[in-house]
Amino acid sequence: MTTITENIVDSGTDLIEKVSSPASRSGSTVERAGRMLEEGVSPAVIALQMTENSPNNQTYTQEDVQTLGKVHLDSKTKVTLTAKQTRALIKDQNEQTEIPADAIPQS
Repeated sequence: MTTITENIVDSGTDLIEKVSSPASRSGSTVERAGRMLEEGVSPAVIALQMTENSPNNQTYTQEDVQTLGKVHLDSKTKVTLTAKQTRALIKDQNEQTEIPADAIPQS
């Protein structure tokens, strides 16, 4: 049974998350999924809850949830994608997808 205090905290958290950044909401999701896995909640249950809550009609699988659990575990120690690495990989990808001005279409 939830207490009045828990309801107030949950409502406050929900309000804050509505105006949070995608990075903050992503971090919260990873952390919550990881905590639930650590406490023995079934990945199938977590996946169903995430699917039901998806604002973009995403379907989540048990494997997706297990991946979030891996990210959560690693994040306890450090980030697995640094800002510097991310910028470099995005820059490399953008350079690879640019079409050279002198390119001749192939048929």
